Amino acid sequence: MPKVAEYLKELSCKVHTFNDDTSKTQRDNINTLVKYHNSKNQDLDVSVHFNAGTKETGGTEDLYYGDGNKALAARVSKAISEALGIKDRGAKKRIDLGFLKGTSKPAILIEVCFVDTKTNADAYKKNFDKCYKAIAETLSGKNLKEEAIPVEKKSVLHKVQVGAFSDEKNAENVALELKKKGYSTVIVYY
Repeated sequence: MPKVAEYLKELSCKVHTFNDDTSKTQRDNINTLVKYHNSKNQDLDVSVHFNAGTKETGGTEDLYYGDGNKALAARVSKAISEALGIKDRGAKKRIDLGFLKGTSKPAILIEVCFVDTKTNADAYKKNFDKCYKAIAETLSGKNLKEEAIPVEKKSVLHKVQVGAFSDEKNAENVALELKKKGYSTVIVYY
């Protein structure tokens, strides 16, 4: 997720991001992701996903392969749970997932929430930024500084909307271009 990468960079972490926009099958996607991750020199591989399938309970969970990653996966799951106010399903060992067993470095796969559980989806939309700050802080072991924005009591803020996009990638691309030009951007999810 671009927002996690942005926060990790603010925390002085070296970050590589990759989006596979070419694979046509799930197997091709996994192979492409693993190949990319294994081509980089890093300490940890992280893949961020959304889960589906438990409309009744929902929650967040973090998947790991090697036992050395269990503690980190548990900390990330707890941090997301607290940030979103949803159930912490905890760290779960998965030896059957191509990303986790194919990467040469330690890896975790984050399942942020269950998108088919209304309470999870609502919590994610409401606490999007808080969630990704929690992930970045937990992965890095550092805290982001809260920046106080001075606002005069009598000042009025004026909002300019640039566009509305049904495709999240398009919204992120426009936001990125505006940031490059020095504008502050926020993506709001409806």
